Amino acid sequence: MIGLTPHKEDLRLIGGGHSHIAVIKKLGMHPIPGLRATLISNNTLTSYSGMLPGLIAGHYTFEDCHIDLRKLCQWAGVQFVCSEVQRIDPIARQIYCHQYPSLRYDLLSINVGSQPALNEIKNATVHGHPIKPIKQFLQNWHQWLESAQASRQPKRIVVIGGGAAGVEILLAMHYKLCNTTSIHAGFTLICADQHILSSHNKRVQAFFKHHLQMLGISIICGKHVVSVTEHQLMLNDNTTLNYDFSAWAIHAGAQPWLAESGLKCDGRGFIQIDQYLRSISHPDIFAAGDSAAFMPAPLPKAGVYAVRQGPILAKNIVAQLENRQLLPFKPQRRFLSLLTTGECYAVASRGALFARGKWVWVWKNHIDRTFMARFNPQPMVNTGNSSDANESMRCGGCGAKVSSNILRNVLSQLDIQPHPDVTSGPGDDAAIINLPANTKWLQSVDFFRSFIDDPYLMGRIAAIHSLGDIYAMGGIPHSALVTAVIPYSSEPIMQETLLHLMRGVLKTLNDENTALIGGHSGEGPEMAIGLTVNGILPSSKALTKSGLTPGDSLILTKPIGSGILLAANMAARCQGLWLDQALAYMLQSNRAAATILRSYTAHSCTDVTGFGLLGHLQEMLLASRCSASLSMNAIPVMEGAQQCSLQGIQSTLYAANKQASQCQYYAGQHPSYTLLFDPQTAGGLLAGIPAERIDDCLHALSAAGYTSAHIGSATPYNTNSLITLTDR
Repeated sequence: MIGLTPHKEDLRLIGGGHSHIAVIKKLGMHPIPGLRATLISNNTLTSYSGMLPGLIAGHYTFEDCHIDLRKLCQWAGVQFVCSEVQRIDPIARQIYCHQYPSLRYDLLSINVGSQPALNEIKNATVHGHPIKPIKQFLQNWHQWLESAQASRQPKRIVVIGGGAAGVEILLAMHYKLCNTTSIHAGFTLICADQHILSSHNKRVQAFFKHHLQMLGISIICGKHVVSVTEHQLMLNDNTTLNYDFSAWAIHAGAQPWLAESGLKCDGRGFIQIDQYLRSISHPDIFAAGDSAAFMPAPLPKAGVYAVRQGPILAKNIVAQLENRQLLPFKPQRRFLSLLTTGECYAVASRGALFARGKWVWVWKNHIDRTFMARFNPQPMVNTGNSSDANESMRCGGCGAKVSSNILRNVLSQLDIQPHPDVTSGPGDDAAIINLPANTKWLQSVDFFRSFIDDPYLMGRIAAIHSLGDIYAMGGIPHSALVTAVIPYSSEPIMQETLLHLMRGVLKTLNDENTALIGGHSGEGPEMAIGLTVNGILPSSKALTKSGLTPGDSLILTKPIGSGILLAANMAARCQGLWLDQALAYMLQSNRAAATILRSYTAHSCTDVTGFGLLGHLQEMLLASRCSASLSMNAIPVMEGAQQCSLQGIQSTLYAANKQASQCQYYAGQHPSYTLLFDPQTAGGLLAGIPAERIDDCLHALSAAGYTSAHIGSATPYNTNSLITLTDR
C-alpha cells in the first residue's frame, strides 16, 4: 500500500486579472486539502493597468508592469493552462477552450476584465487600436512608432475617451514622442461627456484641462465617434477628424461569450453578481473585476475594485468549498485616485480632496511597485495536503490499475485512427501487426515523470520525445503503446487527467501518422507517461551513431537548455516567457528535420535527450572512432537557460552527465558550458553531414522552421582528447 493525497474537487479560475492573482497567492500560502486549482489564461503575463501609462511613457520596463502568471502558479501549486476560453456550459460544468480539451469544474471563478465597447461604433472593430487587450495595444503602438520614426511627415494621434485611461495614455504617448523620438505629432482627445474626467472632482478636471492645453493638445468635448475609416473619424455632428494613430479608450464592453454561455448578465453583457461575488443565476460560479456587474450597487469599471475584491473572493471560494458562511463585499463609497501626467508627476484625489506634484508620482510609484512585489514571491515548498487515511492508502500491483469505468469513458472520447497494418489494437489483450514486406522493424521506449502540470501538453511532448528515436535512425513511425500513471483522485478528476494526457499523446501521434495500438494505465503518487514506439526502416541501411567520419560538419537542429528551464520552473524560478519558448521547442517534431538531414546525405545521427549534448555526441564519437571540435558560440541556447545556470540551478541528471563526459579539461568560462551536460526533453537531432553541404542543409532547416546551427566538426580519433571545446 502507498500513501497518496487525492484531489476531490476542481476549482477553475478563468482569467489572470487582479482579483485572481490574489486568489492564487492565497492558495499558495494556505493550500486547501483535496483541491486541484487551475488558472486558464490566454497570456502567460498579465499587465498591471496602473503602471501602463508609465510603461508607454518609458518610465517602466515591460517586466516592471507584468505579473508572471506561470511562475506565480508554479509557486502556488496551481495548474496553469495557456488557452483562450470560448464558452462555458454551466449545466454540464464544462469549459471549452481554443485548441485545448474541455475542462470540467466543481467551482468556477471568472475574472477576464473588459474591453472597449467597439461594437457600438461602425467599423471600430476594424480600424484603430483598443487599449485592451493591453498586450495587443502595446504591440500595435510599438509597430506604429517604428514606422512613424522612418517618416518625416507630421503625424496626428487621436485618443477617443475622456476618462482616466484615455487622459493618462494620451499624456504618456505625448511624453514618449516628445522626449525619446524625433516624431512630430499633433494630439487630440475626444470626450463624449461635457467635461473630461467627469467622475473626478472639478479641481482634477480643471488641472488636466489646463495641462492638456499647455501642451498644445486639442480637446473635443460633448461629441462622440459614430463611425471610422482607415484614417478618418466621423463624429455625431457630421464633422470629421483625420488621424494616423487612434486609440480607443471608451466605456467598457463585456466579452461576448459570458452572456452566450447562459449566465445571467446585465444589458451590457456583464455577469450579474450578488454581494458575495457569486453569479445570481449560478451560485457555483464567482465573478469579479470588470467582467462582473455588482448588483447591490453599481460600480465603475476601475481596477481598484478588482484589487479590493481579490481577498474577499479568495475567502469566499474557500468558504464555499468548506460549506461555511460567505462574506459580503462592501465597496468603498470613495477611493483614492492617482493619475499621471506623462512625466514623473501625478495628481491625487479622493472625493473633494486634491493634491499634485512629483511627490505624488513617487508615492504612486511606491504603491505600484509594492503591489507588484507581492506577486513575485520567493520559491517556497508546500508541505502537501492531508486526507482521510482510508482514501490515501492505495493498493499496488494490478490493484493499482485505473478502473475499467474510467478507461471505457476515456477511450470512447478518443479519436483513435485505424491503421491498415494493424488488425487488432486497443481493446484486445495484444495488438496484431502485419509487417510490410521487405522492411526492418525499429522499436524504442521512453518513460517520464511529470515535468509540467498540464497533462495535455505533457502527453504531446512525451510522444514527440519518444518518436525522436525513430526519426534519428532514419525510420518512419508506425505505431505506439502507451503506459500512463495517473495520481489517485476522485473519479471525475482521474478521468479528465487521463483523457487530457491521452488526447495530447493522440494529437502528436495523429500528426505523425502513427497508430495508437494499446497501452496500460495505473495509479501512482504523481503523473507519469511512457511510450513504446515502433517504426519501419524503408531502406536497408539505418542512420546510426557509428557512421560519423572525420571532416563531417556537426549540425544541431534545436537549441539546448530545456532541462535547466524545467528544473527552474519546478522551483518557481523560471520566467513564464522562457518556459513558453522552451515548450514551443519541445512541441516541434523532428520529422521534417530528419527528412532534410537524410536528403543532404547525413552519415550519422542521434537525438539529443537525457544525456545532454556532450553525452550523446560522445556516444557518436565512440561508436564512429572519431573525435570532435565544438564551437561554444555556435551552439544555440534557449532564452533564460544561461541566466538559470548562473543562478546555480541544475537538473538532477546534470552531475552524472558531467561525470560521464570525457571532456573534463575545458578551462574556459563560456556561459553555455554547463548546458552541454543539461538533459533535454524532446530535444533536436545531432547529425554529421558532408562539410560541402552544410550551408544548403542549414538553409533548408531554417526554411522548415528549425533554429539549427553548425556547431563543430568531426576530427580524427584522438584518445587523449575526444571532444575539444573552443570559445569561438
